[in-house]
Formats: sequence, C-alpha cells, structure tokens
Amino acid sequence: MKTFYDERNMLFSRMRLKKGTQEYQEYYKKHPDIQAQDDAMRGMNITDKLRVSDQYKSLFFPITKHNKAILKSLHHLVDKTPLGDPIALPKNFSKNIKAITKHFGADDVGIVKLSKDHFYTHHGKQSEDIGWPLYGKETDKDYQYAIVYIMKMNLEMINRAPHHEELLETENVYLNIGYLGSRLALYIKQLGYKSTFQSEAFYLTPLVPLAYDAGLGEIGMANHIVHPIYGDRIRLGAVLTNLPLEADEPIDFGLEAFCKRCSLCLMNCPSRSIKHLPRTINHRRFYKFNDQTCFQLWKNTGTDCGTCLQSCPFTQGIDQETIQWMKNNPKRIDSVIAKHLEKHTRRRYTKHPLKIVTIEEE
Repeated sequence: MKTFYDERNMLFSRMRLKKGTQEYQEYYKKHPDIQAQDDAMRGMNITDKLRVSDQYKSLFFPITKHNKAILKSLHHLVDKTPLGDPIALPKNFSKNIKAITKHFGADDVGIVKLSKDHFYTHHGKQSEDIGWPLYGKETDKDYQYAIVYIMKMNLEMINRAPHHEELLETENVYLNIGYLGSRLALYIKQLGYKSTFQSEAFYLTPLVPLAYDAGLGEIGMANHIVHPIYGDRIRLGAVLTNLPLEADEPIDFGLEAFCKRCSLCLMNCPSRSIKHLPRTINHRRFYKFNDQTCFQLWKNTGTDCGTCLQSCPFTQGIDQETIQWMKNNPKRIDSVIAKHLEKHTRRRYTKHPLKIVTIEEE
C-alpha cells in the first residue's frame, strides 16, 4: 500500500498554526495526540535562546534576515514569467540539463520520473513566507519530471555544530539552492516547458524520496540523504517540469549495512530523536524519528543543531575505493569505523568560533 504525503503534517507547518483559528482546531481534532507538545514549542524563533551577546546578535543575525524576501521575489519571478515558444530538443538532452544545473552551482544532479505519490497531497504553511496562502489546497501535480540536485555545505562550518555557524551555513546553502532552482526553472520555461522550483519556502514534494530515486545517495539512520562523496553535509533542491527527460535509478553503496554498525548519529544526538528501528515507506527504507524532541532542542539551544550531519563518517570523507572495498562486509566496515573514531573520536567538533562570527577585542 502506498503512503501519500501531506505537508500539513510536517512539523514546520504545524508550528505555524495559530491557536483559536479554524485551521488549528480542525488539525488537532484529527491529531490530538501531538497537540500538547506542539503547543509547548509554538511561537518562539529558533535563535531566541542562542547564548550570545547583544553585540553578536546585532552583528550576525542580520546575515540571514532577508533570505525569505529574496526567495519570495524569485518564486514570484518564475511564477509570472510566461512560457516561451516550444523548442525541439535533441536526443540525450538530459545530459545537457545536468551539465547546466552543475554550471549553475550544483555539486550533483539526478532526474526522476514523477508519480502521484511523489507529491504532497495538500499544501501546509510553508508557502505563506512567499505570500501564497495555499494551506489545505491540493498541490499542483501536473509535472512529469524532477531535476533533483545537491549543494554541499562547508565542512568547517558543519564541524562547528551545534553552534550558530552551522545554522548560518544551512541558511546560506538553502538560499543558493533556491537561486539555482529559479535560474533553471526560468531557463526551462524559456524553452517552452512548464517548470517551477522548490525552496525552503515552497514545496510540492518531499525532497528525500526524490533524491533517493534520482540516485543522489541512500537514506541514512537520521533519515537524510547520505551522498557517497559529501556524506550528510548536503542540502537538496528540485525543479519540477514537463520537459521530457531520461530518469535515473537509485544507487546502492552499502549504507544500510554501514549504518547498522556505525550509528554515530544516533549516539551523538543530544535529544535522542534518532532511532535505529527501520520502517518502509513506498518501498524506501527510513528510520523512526521523533520530530518533536528534535525541534524542542532547537528551541532550547537557539540553533538547528546539525550534530547528526557532523557525526556521519561519510560527512568527514571516505574515499570511493574504500566505500567499494567495505561494501556489505561487516569486518571491513568495522575497520573503517575504527579508523574514523581514532582520527575524529565520536564526532569531529570544532570548539572555537570561526572567523565569520569572531569579534576581535580592541
């Protein structure tokens, strides 16, 4: 039996529901078991509890202040741009599309032939950031393909998790993901094909299933896509289109066997939100996860944590020959993990502030 995703069930959508509204009442009438814990986290910005000085806040919080406004302008630009006259495409144009996507800044690209179960059934609250009140409306599923891409995050900033540098890098790459997507969508519309892009402010589909189907990695114990080169230090983007393309296939580099013997993301998770218990959703392997305890930690500490990203040995780098050598071999996997622990301990953690947020004394 297929599972259909509903964006209204996503935690970030739930957090935007306001007490007393009809949307709030209707949602928690159906989901009373999560209402109390959701209410306990509602109405607080993530960075409110960040333990830094007022000078730090005034200097460095504005770095990301205008990200949503920029994304809003990009979404409206793509939405209002008319289709060009259709252009006849040469054979194997998918290769050109991938090359163009990398030219725009992607570190890896894959293509998915879309089915109805790839899409959210209904919109949640995310699109309110770009001025589109779509909550509860059915999503537009009139797209045939997804061009899925990744951007790697700066390893030095990820290794500063759970401090503010990790959040700065996350938000920076999210904005770049959106900028890339807008350029690619505008390009494809100029070719005469319907296209839109997804960003942290607008989704038609969840991205992890798309990235898995596009062959960009496997799903790790933290329920993120783990890329064989960049590990867990990536962010995902997608352009949905009716441009005819050739789809890719999922890859297998032995991550399931590796995760079972590693579990460093689980052991290092400060909120104990990650579980080792697998579950199958639409023929893809995921793991049980507690989104409420994870987000509660964000609220308590003032950052989006990122410890799981930092903890993964693939994030710190495993060369491709070693990945193939150890694939599905428990003894070899254990030797790779042992070398990782010897070099990085349980997690590679940079304690001192990075230059981007260092305030020098006079």
